[in-house]
Amino acid sequence: MKHIFQYLCLLLALPLFAACSDEDDLTAQIDFTSPYLIEDDPNDPVQHEVYLLFKEYDVPVYFNDTIQTRRTGTDLQGRPVIQTETIDLNWNFQSHDANSVKYTFDYLTTQDEKLRALEFARKYLSLASKKMRPFCILLVDTLYTTKGGATSKPDYFTNFRTLVVTQTLDLTEEQRAERANGILRNEVLARIKLNDNLMERFGAVSSRDKLYGRPWVNDGINGGLGCKWTIKHEGTFWRPQELWNDGILEEYIMWSMYTHVNNEEQFVAERTSIISQIGKYGFICGDTDNKDLLAHLKSPANVSQDLTFYVTTMLNLGRTEFMARYGGATMVKKKFEILYDYISNELGVNLDF
Repeated sequence: MKHIFQYLCLLLALPLFAACSDEDDLTAQIDFTSPYLIEDDPNDPVQHEVYLLFKEYDVPVYFNDTIQTRRTGTDLQGRPVIQTETIDLNWNFQSHDANSVKYTFDYLTTQDEKLRALEFARKYLSLASKKMRPFCILLVDTLYTTKGGATSKPDYFTNFRTLVVTQTLDLTEEQRAERANGILRNEVLARIKLNDNLMERFGAVSSRDKLYGRPWVNDGINGGLGCKWTIKHEGTFWRPQELWNDGILEEYIMWSMYTHVNNEEQFVAERTSIISQIGKYGFICGDTDNKDLLAHLKSPANVSQDLTFYVTTMLNLGRTEFMARYGGATMVKKKFEILYDYISNELGVNLDF
């Protein structure tokens, strides 16, 4: 009986062994090709440049969200089975928002348009560290994002796989670099804000003493931090300015009829005085959303606002200039090192300039 049972098991197993024994039959049913592998065409200037970018940076670049359509076989009724590979912008890290957001495109059509757009792609990839490069890039003329009946046309869009960039055709070399750096700064900031541990460590430096959202100047009842500005002003319509922002210099000079700051030397001296005071609390800026022109400026309203200004300033200035300007305060240096370690070592972004 035992032998009969073993014999029956062997008979049942034979078809399985037969099915697995022919390696050629098995592999013939599996297609290992990928539409994300770029092939060269030396006779096509656009495809050749796309190939060179892929070879150098390992990032495929496309001009259409449908990147492949091919026949894979026939169904039981003899009809062709068509496989389509598309770039789906609705995928986020943890969800798919196809029911709430619609993405449509105006594509680049001519060879000249595509070659000019590729100039931006090359600039962007040359500036991005390996860890900051997207899985793929989609270059289009216009992207339309429709949500809740409202449509917008962003300059760029990114999710966890794809970077979409629009309106690049008329950019100068300087404008391409500025635009690419702007996108990269936003991407660095977005990754930092997704890192809960990093956000918690950064925010704890000033949060433990509840320093956010406090008036700089103490009038005796407002719970201010005790800063003392030296700005002199006249007239009812003088407004407090933010000397931590380089871009405010020209505006300060324009408003010199109301203030004593009317040249760069006075501006830098005033900024140095203010930075030395607010730096004691770990800050390099104030409430960047404060729109009340007659109100006392306050410290940053929250961690996100504080961190945004830190990251932007670090990426603009680099380590050397940042530390020369702000590094006199212990709490500022602590916040800087927390961010520097992640930006430089984890994201591979160079801050040593």
